[in-house]
Amino acid sequence: MNRASTPSHTPMMRQYLALKEKHPGAVLFFRMGDFYEMFLGDAELAARELGLTLTTRDKGKPGAVPMAGVPWHAAEGYIAKLVAKGHRVAVCEQTGDPKTAKGLVDRSVVEIVTPGTAFSTSLVPEDRNNFVAAVHRLGDRVGFAAADVTTGEFLLEDLDLDRLEEDLARLEVSEWVVSDAPEAIRPRGEKNVLSRPGWWFEAARGRREILEHLGVESLAGFDCEDLGPALGAAGALLDYLREVRGGGLDHLVRVQRFGVADYMVLDATTRRNLELTAPLSGDAAATTLLGALNRTVTAPGARRLRAWMERPLLDRGAIVARLDAVEELTLRPAETVALRECLSGLRDVERLLGRAASGKATPRDLRSLGEAASVSPVLRERLGVLDAALWRGLAESAPDLGGLGTRICDALVEAPPVTAAEGGLFRAGWNGELDAIRDRARGGKAWIAQLQARERAATGISSLKIGYNKVFGYYLEVTKAHHDRVPETYIRKQTLVNAERYVTPELKEEEERILGAEEKLKAMELDLFGALRGEAVAEAAALQALADAIATADVLQSLARVAGDHGYRRPTVTGDLTLRFREGRHPVVERLLGPGEFVPNDLDLDGENRQIAVITGPNMAGKSTYLRQAGLIAILAQMGSFVPAAEAEVGLVDRVFTRVGASDSIARGQSTFMVEMQETATILNAATERSLVLLDEVGRGTSTYDGLGIAWAVTEFLHERAGGRPRTLFATHYHELTGLAEQLPRLINLNVQVKEWNGKVIFLRKIVEGAADKSYGIHVAELAGLPPAVTKRAREVLGSLEAGRFDRAEMRVHGGNEPQLTLFEPVRSELARALDDVAPDAMTPLEALALLHEWKRRFGGDA
Repeated sequence: MNRASTPSHTPMMRQYLALKEKHPGAVLFFRMGDFYEMFLGDAELAARELGLTLTTRDKGKPGAVPMAGVPWHAAEGYIAKLVAKGHRVAVCEQTGDPKTAKGLVDRSVVEIVTPGTAFSTSLVPEDRNNFVAAVHRLGDRVGFAAADVTTGEFLLEDLDLDRLEEDLARLEVSEWVVSDAPEAIRPRGEKNVLSRPGWWFEAARGRREILEHLGVESLAGFDCEDLGPALGAAGALLDYLREVRGGGLDHLVRVQRFGVADYMVLDATTRRNLELTAPLSGDAAATTLLGALNRTVTAPGARRLRAWMERPLLDRGAIVARLDAVEELTLRPAETVALRECLSGLRDVERLLGRAASGKATPRDLRSLGEAASVSPVLRERLGVLDAALWRGLAESAPDLGGLGTRICDALVEAPPVTAAEGGLFRAGWNGELDAIRDRARGGKAWIAQLQARERAATGISSLKIGYNKVFGYYLEVTKAHHDRVPETYIRKQTLVNAERYVTPELKEEEERILGAEEKLKAMELDLFGALRGEAVAEAAALQALADAIATADVLQSLARVAGDHGYRRPTVTGDLTLRFREGRHPVVERLLGPGEFVPNDLDLDGENRQIAVITGPNMAGKSTYLRQAGLIAILAQMGSFVPAAEAEVGLVDRVFTRVGASDSIARGQSTFMVEMQETATILNAATERSLVLLDEVGRGTSTYDGLGIAWAVTEFLHERAGGRPRTLFATHYHELTGLAEQLPRLINLNVQVKEWNGKVIFLRKIVEGAADKSYGIHVAELAGLPPAVTKRAREVLGSLEAGRFDRAEMRVHGGNEPQLTLFEPVRSELARALDDVAPDAMTPLEALALLHEWKRRFGGDA
């Protein structure tokens, strides 16, 4: 049954249905006094998804309407839960004053909350961005625009169509806006993709939109003048943001190029395999590289650290500048401590500004923004005492917003209320007119208190009291026991069980003065608060420059702190093809093992003589850790961090490829082997001589001979690749691959040392030159807990196979005492028994030929 066809046709419900019709795909939060109400299907959905009680409007009457509601002050949390479950929420506010409205109060939808535009901290953690993006194809180019409305970041770029998938994977996007044209680009595999009219994406229109938004005549100052389809995407994105937010975009002034050519490529597979920001299993942040490096003390710093990690630099000069800045902090501990203390305690300037621009900032938010602005002169001073070029640049770019900070902090009380509607926002003495109104309101309340004492004395009723409620205003309350003492001048207003309430002309007159002053006080405070908030938003560009300086300084001090605490060393970043480190360590594993437990290892690749390293050795010996630490050291070096090694030299890496571990995609109907081959194909097709390829067990998802053949061919291809020979680490159990070192001049063998002692195997976890001579798989099986009978039998079979004594006829190992399971087809043992009966020396050639024909008929088909 369609409940919308039989609602109560009240004016309010007609208003609700009209608004709902404009936003059919969103749950409508309809403001009614102190609640947001939902009706009809929205109410049923909210009750189901949020656990709300489902009631009805006009209960018991025909056409009663399902209804559910949440308190206005708790709405953000409920909205966040709905958005997290994939719903969009339209927030409808009372735009008219209920006290002055004649009939139905005016209402309108002021914003639509979506996954890419949400502000709630439960949806948008402080340590990561929340981007909404638009894409638009024009020929072989694709325009890309992304914005984070919580921080004010706005990124634009024209991308190549043939590299689109890997370029889009560089940024985590929560929501996509695409054209509804048939040829439009739709990001593969993404959720939350919305279509909008194709004309929204026209480049010329987009240019006009963004110029108007920024209030400039040219985009040259933003390095965006030469962009094409990206401007169309930017215009569409601005239109969409206005659609869902209803304005509040004044802080979107930090327009930047996305600059895909400036960063190392780390696709989703590599980020996952190397556990850069998320663990492969569970949710323990300590098992990620981000968790190991994060010593930031501000939210912008935490976001910046993630961004540097996900997009390491390719510009050697920029990398060296970061390393210089980190090194200076490691050498000047006193300045590092002073800088950290200056940063500590600062709230999130970017997101506070975003909330202010969208009209969501509370008095406490604005006070925090003012306090951060007040610290800006001190921050400039702390940055100014450091000598590295990057520190000098930060000191020059960080604005002095002390004046703005002083104005905000002088205006607002030290501990403002949660909401502006509560009143009591501003300090006494800040605004003379406000003080006068406040004094009138306070004076009236003092008069009320005096009136109570005076009336008690005049009537002799010691229990007489003056109260207030929103319905009747101020009143005098007298218990019924003293009813006979009530003066005739009192006017009865309300009868209770044990008391009567009265008013007097004098009390009502004073009430009007008090309430008038209080209403005027609240209205004036709201106006002044809005003006003060607008003053902060007017400084959006300067506040974002301050946030940028805070974020960069915070990341650099975090990297310096980690380097000092864990013995990291400065890497040498070169333009050649080396990848060399001495006593390298895995930055996460060494932390999990504890001091002194991790065994460091060396690596020496140069692209010319030592391009590919084939690594053999048993499971659990450390091959995968060795591969991953090589990739992580390269990433750390190019993001500007010191690295966990005694020495390191990193020739610029343009992309890290990984084929590590099983990664089934059952939901897509892809087997482990299919995914493995797809990932390997990507590597073989896209790697360059500057790439770093990390391969772990390629080919193991199929039969032994197929797998060996594939692994062999992949190794040869990477060694001779026409498009560039990438530096490669290949961990494998196919010991046959070690023989390639005799054929391929740039291939070396490495193995993990193992020691056998008292029948046990000890993994030394030391990587040395040469090939492993055993796999020790049965020893690993014992460690894994296989029953002793199984491992004993495995050793018997292995020994016979290695000695060439496996009797296929008897289906058993010679020397075995017990019958064994059949391993081969029965027809083979029948032929073997027939051979036992043959005496070749006693047969004539004709008899042998006849016997062969007979066997062919019996065992191999008709003669």
